[in-house]
Amino acid sequence: MTDMSHKPNGWDSPLNQMTEEEWKEYFRLREELDVEMSDEEIDRAYIKSDELLEAHKENEAYALLKKIPLQARLVFKLKKTEGLKEVMNFNLSLAKKEFPGEF
Repeated sequence: MTDMSHKPNGWDSPLNQMTEEEWKEYFRLREELDVEMSDEEIDRAYIKSDELLEAHKENEAYALLKKIPLQARLVFKLKKTEGLKEVMNFNLSLAKKEFPGEF
């Protein structure tokens, strides 16, 4: 688990307020989801998610889509306007590279 003493920049702003349990979940998700993917892996994930949606397997499609890295600037903007809770369920690997310390 990520060290709880290394919360991201702005963790104490009103938008990013979370309980200790929510922070534990945030860091658990960072370990689980923040995996770099190649363009080919991303393309395969999109194709597979389309197949799952066509088969009415929305939950499986959503689980797969949240593993695809979100664009760094979009994640940064969402953090600043909506808070970390809005992005915590997605792959933030690109944002962590472009904005060190923010996630």
